[in-house]
Amino acid sequence: MPDITETVDLDAELLAQMSEDFLEEASEHLDHLNLDLLRLEDNPEDEELINEIFRTVHTLKGGASFVGMDNVKNVSHKMEEVFGAVRSGNLKITPPIIDTMLEGMEALKLIREKALAKDPSDVDTSRVEEELMGIMAEVPLKYSGKSVVTKPNQPPAESSGPKEMDVHQTRVESIYTNAFMGSQTVRVVTEKLDVLINLVGEMITARNRLKGFSDKFRDDELSGIASTIERLTGQLHNAVMSVRMVPIERLFIKFPGVVRNLARQQKKEIDLIIQGEDTELDKTVLEQMYDPLVHLLRNSVDHGIESPEERRQLGKPEAGRIWLQSRYEKGGVLIEVADDGRGINADRIREVAIQKGLATPDEARMMSDAHAMRFLFTPGFSTSEFVSEVSGRGVGMDVVRENVQKLRGTLDVDTAVGKGTVFRIQLPLTLAILDVLLVKVDGYTYALQLNIVSETMLIDSSQISAVEKNEVIFVRGKVHPLRRLGAILKRSSSSTTSKGSIPVVIVRVAQKKVALAVDELVGKQEVVMKTIGDYLGSVDGILGASVLADGTVTLIVDIETALTREMII
Repeated sequence: MPDITETVDLDAELLAQMSEDFLEEASEHLDHLNLDLLRLEDNPEDEELINEIFRTVHTLKGGASFVGMDNVKNVSHKMEEVFGAVRSGNLKITPPIIDTMLEGMEALKLIREKALAKDPSDVDTSRVEEELMGIMAEVPLKYSGKSVVTKPNQPPAESSGPKEMDVHQTRVESIYTNAFMGSQTVRVVTEKLDVLINLVGEMITARNRLKGFSDKFRDDELSGIASTIERLTGQLHNAVMSVRMVPIERLFIKFPGVVRNLARQQKKEIDLIIQGEDTELDKTVLEQMYDPLVHLLRNSVDHGIESPEERRQLGKPEAGRIWLQSRYEKGGVLIEVADDGRGINADRIREVAIQKGLATPDEARMMSDAHAMRFLFTPGFSTSEFVSEVSGRGVGMDVVRENVQKLRGTLDVDTAVGKGTVFRIQLPLTLAILDVLLVKVDGYTYALQLNIVSETMLIDSSQISAVEKNEVIFVRGKVHPLRRLGAILKRSSSSTTSKGSIPVVIVRVAQKKVALAVDELVGKQEVVMKTIGDYLGSVDGILGASVLADGTVTLIVDIETALTREMII
């Protein structure tokens, strides 16, 4: 006979695990519920949406009841009653009902967040429960041809079902079955995946060194072993990465409610169009992109989209449009936040830059519109003449750029006055391992992120021209600024004086192509980036370091920061 104490302890452990599972699943349920409610607001007669919402709140109620979260159970139960009345045809969806349901959803989100944080304080749900009961108080429900009015506070009738002990026993047995017998998934702590990624990274470094030895000694047997390890390591890397990849929908689904609330505050009509939700991104990267995207959306709502009256005068539809979309591009993920609003006036940016002492009148007059836009990411910079609850304080865009750069991404802006603005964020698929182009300058090897490299070429020194004392080259009829990577990195470079063929790397940063002259093109390599912050602090223009196949250490250049510092972009 099993020990009763051990059984109870095991039951408690399983119930605790089930509580964690419920909180994890509740996040997705609440995000989908938020989106479905917003869709229902535009399509109040959509029966499929009504049924989906009913099923979602029913699932939340059942899960909360099972794990003993009574506050979640009570709110979701009352939300279920409302949509039960809608399904039966005894209640019509109205904007006030949608507002109350959204309030209930926000209360559920807050309860979940407190539970995850092990915060023992209660969330007061009395007001939203009263509002939900108020909706139901006058709803006639028809049973067997008779009409009755619900009484939300009436105690439940006595059940003839199994006793509480029998119910508990059934539930425990169900837990045993689901946890140990029928489950097809295993929950893994994120930290364990991080360790696994780091180990794979070290294997890639060892693989590169083995390949280097193989190429050096030209041994057929060693070459075969190196090729096999290279193939297996690549497969292992892809398999581990696939575990960390999640659809960007998990992030995008949070924003329709944000835009709706901001639009109401601003008394604007805005349609949010979301595309590319199935694009997958590293979970760590995904989690850190919420705040930057919220700020960009806030700016689009506040600064970008005009008021309905202004749009009418301009011949635009009263409802503004904001696009939030993602797609795979250049070995990473591109996220765009675009609007069809008023755009950004480069002349206004120049005026503010002069007022703040960031540029002289002569410098402002000479700089391109693209360069002027870089001031948007300067701390404390704002073109808004008014301070609102949403924006205008000069705080945020610099933080957005900083957060994106921490993820080894790039941020740039493209705008047209009267037509709209597009913010583009280029992100790597993962943070630990990246593809680079190795180049040599003054005998040292440097790495450039491959996702910003457009092409490489050899040019003749005679192809270099001068425009206003700046070097440029012509590539297929287009002019590109030419900069010496050695000069940017404060190193001498033979390419500065060399005659004949010069290796050039064309990089694309901030929607602008810049040619970088180097001494030698070494080739592409997959490397593991290690931060140098712990040893040297933040080094301007350097992302990190890596160990190459020959055992030497190379620095990974932050070319966007370096070019911005040189006033090139």
